[in-house]
Amino acid sequence: MAETTGLPGEAASASRERTPAARRAGYADAMPHPRPSRLAVLGAILSFVLVTGAGIGRVALVARADATWHVPGVAHLVPGLAAASIVAGAVASLGLLAIDRWPRAATVVVAVAATATWILVPWPPPLGALPYAFAIVLAVRRGAATWAVAGIVGSLTVTVATIAVTGLSRGWIVGTVMTCVALTIVLVISTARRARREQERIAREQADEQARTRHAREREAMARELHDVLAHSLSSISVQAGVALHLADREPARATEALATIRDTSRQALDDVRHMLGVLRGEADGPLVPEASLDALDAIVASATSMGIRVELEDALQPRPSTAIQSAIVRIVREALTNAARHAPGTHVTVSLARESDAARAAVVDDGPATASPPSPGAGTGILGMRERAALLGGTLDAGPRGHGFAVVATFPEGAA
Repeated sequence: MAETTGLPGEAASASRERTPAARRAGYADAMPHPRPSRLAVLGAILSFVLVTGAGIGRVALVARADATWHVPGVAHLVPGLAAASIVAGAVASLGLLAIDRWPRAATVVVAVAATATWILVPWPPPLGALPYAFAIVLAVRRGAATWAVAGIVGSLTVTVATIAVTGLSRGWIVGTVMTCVALTIVLVISTARRARREQERIAREQADEQARTRHAREREAMARELHDVLAHSLSSISVQAGVALHLADREPARATEALATIRDTSRQALDDVRHMLGVLRGEADGPLVPEASLDALDAIVASATSMGIRVELEDALQPRPSTAIQSAIVRIVREALTNAARHAPGTHVTVSLARESDAARAAVVDDGPATASPPSPGAGTGILGMRERAALLGGTLDAGPRGHGFAVVATFPEGAA
C-alpha cells in the first residue's frame, strides 16, 4: 500500500535558507568598504581645516619657544617643528579617508600622525586629538577596536617617554594623560554603540528567523490540511467513479450508490475547503479543519467499505486519549484506508486501536490486493503527512510492507499532546 498523491507538507527547511545578501547585511559595518563613509569625509574635512589652521597660527608663536620647551637654544627649531606638526595634522586628517578601506593600517597611521602633532608642538590644546577621535570611531565601526586601543596606549607611552627624554614641562604629562582619557571615553562609547547595534541586528535576525519558521509551519499546516481534505476526497471520488463505471451496466443500483457517495464526498470536501478559506481570510474561527473524535471512525469505515474493501474495526482504546490525539488517529486511519482502497482493491483491512503501557496505538493492516491490479500512479506524500502529523504530538509512525500487505502503525505517548 503506497501513499496517496497530494500537496507536500515538508517546508521547514525553507525557514533555514539564508540569501547571501541576508548573511552579509549584519556584518556590513565590519567589512572593508572601497569608498569612505560620510563620517570619514566629514571628519577629514573638519580635522584638516581646524588642525591645519591652528598649526599655521602657531608658527607665529616662535617667541614662546623657550617658555615652552625649557631647553636652551631650541628657539630656532620651533618654526620647523610647527611646520612638521602641520604636515602631521594634515596626514592624520586625510588618513581618515582610508580607514573604511584599510581599518588597521589607516588607524595606525592616524594614531602616529596625531601623536606627532602634540609631540612636535607641545602647546595645549592637543589638536591632533580631533582626527584621532574620528579615527577611533571609524576603527570601531570597521571591527578594528583592538588597534584603536593599541594606538591610545602607544600614544601615551611615546609621549611620556619623549617628555622624560627632552625635559619638557611636567604639566604636559597631565595634558597628555587627559587627552588619552578623553580618547578612551570615545573608544568606550563607540564600542558600546557598536555592541548595541550588533545586539539589535541579532534580535532582528532572530525575529526574521522566527517569522520564517512560523510561516513555514503555517505552510506545512495548510499543506497537511489540504492534503487531508483534497487528497482523501479526490482519491475516494476516483475509486467510486471506477466502481460506478465498472457496475453501470451489470449492477446499476450499486453504480447509483457509488455516484451518491461521490456527491456526498465532493459536497463535504467543498464545505471543508470553504471553512479553510474562511479561517485563512479571518472570516471564521477555529482550526483549519475541525478536530474529529474517534466516534467518526464508524463513518470512515463505512466510506472505505463503499470503496470496495472489507474493513474490521477493533476499538479497545480506553480510556480515550486527548482530543488532539484522537483527531490525529482519525486522520491517519482515514488516509491509510484510502491508500488501501487505491492500491489494494478488494483487500481486507484490520483497524485496531489499543493502549500499550502509557501510549495510544493505532494500527491499519491490510492483506494485500484481492486480485492482481495495476499499480496506482503517483508517488504522493501521504505517508510523509501521516508521519508529520504523529510527530507534531510527540508520536511516531511506522509504515511498510507486512506479509503480502501493508501496515501503518502510529504510537502516541500518553501526555504528549
